[in-house]
Amino acid sequence: MVASIDSRLAALAEAIERKRMEQESPVDDLSRSLFNLGEKLARLDTLEKAALLAEFNRADPLDGTDGLNLSMGDLERFIADYVEV
Repeated sequence: MVASIDSRLAALAEAIERKRMEQESPVDDLSRSLFNLGEKLARLDTLEKAALLAEFNRADPLDGTDGLNLSMGDLERFIADYVEV
């Protein structure tokens, strides 16, 4: 429960800092969109990560696309790297 409260407080602190920075220098739509993607990735639970991984690994011959053949570890590293930036 304490971890949950700590994570909520950290999220609030980040939101306050983001608002303060936006007031100092407005954020363009692309940057805001990429930041929002990072927030969504950071909040994915195990089931949502598994669904995203399945989608990344799905090949579609009709679209001419191949699957990425990623492991869960690969996805976890991608999310950690994306959120860190």
